[in-house]
Amino acid sequence: MSLERLPEGADMVRYALKVPKEEVFYMSWTIDAYEGVAFLRNEAEPGVVSVICSQDYASEAESIIEAFELEGIPIERLGGAGATSDAGV
Repeated sequence: MSLERLPEGADMVRYALKVPKEEVFYMSWTIDAYEGVAFLRNEAEPGVVSVICSQDYASEAESIIEAFELEGIPIERLGGAGATSDAGV
């Protein structure tokens, strides 16, 4: 899967997740409602998304993901989150 890279020095965190395709729209709109915390990006594979945020909002983004799980949305974490200037994205 070919992914673009985050700008160097961005100190961004990326959560790579696999979720049911039918939940992507709901998750995107919910994350968007938390103005400025994070954004959800669809990847090439159906149901694979990235939640991307600044290092400063990593705990808030993690809480949002955990809230989706508590709602019953099955989420498979494809990779650990971590700060990086080259996020492998």
